[in-house]
Amino acid sequence: MDLLRRYSNRTKWAKRLAKLPKVTTEAASDTIRIRRVTPIRLSARQVADLVEGYRAGQTVYELADHFGLHRATVSTHLHRQGVTLRRQGLDDDGIDHAVHLYEQGWSVARIGDRLGVDGGTVWSALKAQGVRLRDAHRRER
Repeated sequence: MDLLRRYSNRTKWAKRLAKLPKVTTEAASDTIRIRRVTPIRLSARQVADLVEGYRAGQTVYELADHFGLHRATVSTHLHRQGVTLRRQGLDDDGIDHAVHLYEQGWSVARIGDRLGVDGGTVWSALKAQGVRLRDAHRRER
C-alpha cells in the first residue's frame, strides 16, 4: 500500500483541481450551442431538375452546391431515379500525360491538380501502368 501511495499523485492533483475556478451549469449552458440540421426535402420537380442537370453535364458537387445538399445525397437521388453515374478519372491520353509528367519529377498531387483529378486517382493510374513510384522524399520505393 505504501508503494501505491508513493507513486500515486492523486492528492496532489486533487488539490490542484480544487483551486481551479468553479464553472456553474448556467454559464456553461450559455456557451454551448447545438447545431441542428433540418433535412432538406426535394420536391418531385426539384429531383427532376437535379437529374436533368446531371444529364446535361453538371457534376455531383455542382448540383450539391446548387440544391444545398451533400454530394452523397445527390448521388442517392440519382441512383433512385435510375441514373448511371459518370466515372471521373483519367482517359488513356490523361494517363500517358500523367506518366510523362511523373517521369519529369512532378508529384502525384501536382499532376492531379493539372489534370483536374485527385492525386489518389493519379497514383492508382500510375501504379496500374507499372510505373515505379517515389516516396514523399522523392526516393524510389
